[in-house]
Amino acid sequence: MEIFIDGNYSNIRFSSAHFIPGDWKCSRIHGHDYSISVKLFGQMNGKSYFLDFSQAKANLKDIADFLDHRVLIPEKRRGIKIEKGDGNLNIKLGGKRYSFPEEESRVIPISDTTAECLSEYILEKFVKSLKQKVEGVEIEVHEGPGQYAKSVWKQKSS
Repeated sequence: MEIFIDGNYSNIRFSSAHFIPGDWKCSRIHGHDYSISVKLFGQMNGKSYFLDFSQAKANLKDIADFLDHRVLIPEKRRGIKIEKGDGNLNIKLGGKRYSFPEEESRVIPISDTTAECLSEYILEKFVKSLKQKVEGVEIEVHEGPGQYAKSVWKQKSS
């Protein structure tokens, strides 16, 4: 059995600023209006459902709210130096210096703030949040109309 939650229509969205170092336009600070969609796979095992939609949506919304209206900082980016001081995050990366209010930022354990890396991060957090047994999860992080990254998790066979 498969169920799908469309983040755009279910209001599971967040807006964030980020930068992706390199010699291209995405190295400049910019932002996206993201949405998170999910497919869940499981067995009904004699019941009429296998997952509570409302709980899954609430878990995704919590993740989106955590990232919403923040500057996303990739903690695992090679060469990044993040220092805290006077309520700010001071970042050195690729010859540039950035300073953001700490309360308006999220340092997240990923190598970059691409849709691909964000989808892996969100997938991990979402799978850990599930209380119900599922066989698989696919997370889509849409960073604009018509473009998204997808990450997949499958229950290991025992």
